[in-house]
Amino acid sequence: MSYKFNQMNSKLYKFTRLLENVPLDWFIRFTGKRDILPFYHAVSDEDVIHIKHLYNVRSSKAFEKDLDFFLKHYTPVNYKSFKNRFDNSYSKKENTFLLTFDDGLREFHDIIAPILVRKGIPAICFLNSGFIDNKNLFYRYKTSILIEKLMERNTSTAQQKEINDWFLNKNLSLIDNYKSLCTINYANRHYIDELAGILDVDFNEYLQTVKPYMDSIQIQSLIKQGFEFGAHSIDHPQFSELKTDQQIAQFEESVNEIIKTFDLDYRIFSFPFTDFGVSMDFFNTVFDKNATKAELSFGCAGLKKDSCSRNIQRIAIEKDNLTAQDIIYYEYIYSILKSAINKNTIKRN
Repeated sequence: MSYKFNQMNSKLYKFTRLLENVPLDWFIRFTGKRDILPFYHAVSDEDVIHIKHLYNVRSSKAFEKDLDFFLKHYTPVNYKSFKNRFDNSYSKKENTFLLTFDDGLREFHDIIAPILVRKGIPAICFLNSGFIDNKNLFYRYKTSILIEKLMERNTSTAQQKEINDWFLNKNLSLIDNYKSLCTINYANRHYIDELAGILDVDFNEYLQTVKPYMDSIQIQSLIKQGFEFGAHSIDHPQFSELKTDQQIAQFEESVNEIIKTFDLDYRIFSFPFTDFGVSMDFFNTVFDKNATKAELSFGCAGLKKDSCSRNIQRIAIEKDNLTAQDIIYYEYIYSILKSAINKNTIKRN
């Protein structure tokens, strides 16, 4: 869930900075990509412990700067307007952006929504059905909490030995134990609960005191204000680690739960982590000809096209300390370079 640039991307980013004096509209017209879908998780001016060691959280000031950039170059649209543009093949003369947020975090209600209302910007928030009302906690968020606990370094000698033994038994690095914790996958997420017991960390208490997720009342309130909601799986697995029937269950059960709970008349889904490794068989199943299971789904591969036309790629904005302008320019330039070698379309088996 980290969005740090690799070495190749870092070099391209430096090249991108040299081109930021070129009007963005030139890149938009050249690529024909008039619709963009930026996405975030949270915005906060304070440390969010369950996110702190995973990726950078935008401050409210930085977030507003991002929004001003989007508003300068694009018109904000809600999901239904975006879907209308998607369904109709008329020429698109207007540049638009559909703003989305993943995980259903409390900051969407407390911080983000008031800013968006003030600026007149609609948005979609994708919810994990198993986390609404703080019923449970995403295993990677648990990891961040444990890393924070380990960094306190106030353990007794006996407890430190127990910690060291635990890392060794799990074949995890003692030298870089913070990073090694982040390698624990969905199938082994129970490891995290084991370590929490050793560290005397109570995730249920954290859920009740910190309340990282929105509750149903807050979500209903936001729906009345015009915000839209979709599903983001039950409990945030990496889809490439699941069998196809498990992927379909995560998809269908979460979509159905969100629709039923909040009485929505649209059915949309964003993939947790990424849609990498999801097969065309999966999409053929969830996108039946009557669109009764879902209308659209959303990945996070930037401005790439997808061989499944109803799976739309979004742009992650929480990349290191880059601004939205940096990232959008980068995405257009990257798209042009990949298109030149016919590698800007995600192909699925």
